[in-house]
Amino acid sequence: MVTLDEYANKYQSVRMERRDGILQITLHTNGGSLQWGGTPHEELPQAFHDIGSDLENRVVIMTGSGDAFTGPPGTRESRPKRSPSQWDKTYREGKHLLMNLLDIEVPM
Repeated sequence: MVTLDEYANKYQSVRMERRDGILQITLHTNGGSLQWGGTPHEELPQAFHDIGSDLENRVVIMTGSGDAFTGPPGTRESRPKRSPSQWDKTYREGKHLLMNLLDIEVPM
């Protein structure tokens, strides 16, 4: 089992606070709306795993910061070209993000 003290400040794009078993997670980039990119894509699978492994979490509220839950999507021009191995990494992270999110066994 993992404790909130072990993971609350571990992630750059996720702010966490828990009171009375209610964990609020706020997704952000530098305090503003979350900008999807490498950092959140790498962090969220592990963050969701930590949240789901912490038996002290009774309810999870996921919210955003800034004017929008997430910022505008990137354009084709703003995304770098990727090699097959980079696409494989992106696929694996995305799969783990979704599976670990589904493994959070409390109301969310």
